[in-house]
Amino acid sequence: MADEKVKEKKDKKKKKEPGKARRWFKDFFSELKKVTWPSFGNVLKQTGIVLLVTIIFLLVMMAFDAVLGLFHSWLISRVSPDEAAAAVMSMLRASGGGLLW
Repeated sequence: MADEKVKEKKDKKKKKEPGKARRWFKDFFSELKKVTWPSFGNVLKQTGIVLLVTIIFLLVMMAFDAVLGLFHSWLISRVSPDEAAAAVMSMLRASGGGLLW
């Protein structure tokens, strides 16, 4: 009895409804007709806002990069090559060479 029910379910799954893909496309396009599309002027305005925010963010990031670059140059100029080599060697000895990974 249970085997018959399982067999019936398998048979139902194997049967495909005719026109299922056609109905899906028909429903798809009918839903697209319900969409409220923005006007061209609205799209241009929103695109301009996105570009403006992107440019402002770019300028802020460039300023941070410049400040950090100046700070890095200042740090490098304050350390002599002999001191830098000694610091690197002491770090390598302290970590057992693990920093090279």
